[in-house]
Amino acid sequence: MDKSLYALNGPIARANQPPPKLTLADQTYDRLRRDIVDGRFAPSSRLHLATLCRRYGVGMSPVREALSRLSSEGFAVALSQRGFRVSALNIEDLKDLTLARERLEVEALRLAIENADEAWRQRVVASFDRLNRLDRALAERAAEIIDQWEVANGEFHRALVASCPSQWLLRMRELLYGQSQRYRRFAVVRSANIRRAHEEHRAIMEAAFERNAERACDLIRAHVLATSQTVIEALSANA
Repeated sequence: MDKSLYALNGPIARANQPPPKLTLADQTYDRLRRDIVDGRFAPSSRLHLATLCRRYGVGMSPVREALSRLSSEGFAVALSQRGFRVSALNIEDLKDLTLARERLEVEALRLAIENADEAWRQRVVASFDRLNRLDRALAERAAEIIDQWEVANGEFHRALVASCPSQWLLRMRELLYGQSQRYRRFAVVRSANIRRAHEEHRAIMEAAFERNAERACDLIRAHVLATSQTVIEALSANA
C-alpha cells in the first residue's frame, strides 16, 4: 500500500492495518500535495526547490523525491532542466478526469456493496454524521470550516468504498479524487455559490444500505457529474 496516500487521506485498505512509518520524503510529499490540492500554490506557478526546502524545513533530496512523485501523479510538471511547476487547470482536463473518476467511483461502490459488512456500515454512518454537522454550518461559516468540510467529505466518499476488495482500484480512485478535489477547491475560493450536496450524499448512502447497487451507482455517477459541471461553470467564469 502507498504509504503517502495512507498518511494524507486515511486508510484505503482495511481499517485494522497499522499505519506505516513515514520517511522524510513521504512527509514532504504529503505536505506539498496538500498545499497544491488546497490551492496554496497557484496552478501553473513555479515550484522553486530552495523555497520548498525552507517552507518544509528539509533538504533538497526529500523535496526532489516529492516533486518527482507528484509529477508522476499529475499534480506537478517537470520542466526540462528547469525544475517543476504546478499542473495547470483547464476544462478539457477536468472533463477527462471526470470521465475516469466516474468509472472508478461506480465500480468501487458496486464492489463495496457486494462485500459490505457491519463495520463498513458503521463507518459510513459515522462519516455521514460528521459531514452532516458541517453541512449545516457551511452556509454561514464557509470560509471558516471549508477545510474541515473537505476532510469530512473525503472521508465519507472513502467510507462508501471501504469494503471494496480491490486495492489497485482504491489506489487509483484515491488519486483521481485528489485531482478532482484540487479543481473543486479552486472553484470554491472563486465562487460564492458552494454546491450543496447533502441530500445527494444521503440518497447514495441509503441506496447502498439497501444493497441497491444499481441505484447507488446511478446516484454516485450523477453526483460526480453535477460537481464537475459546477466546477466547469466556475472555471469558465474566471477564464
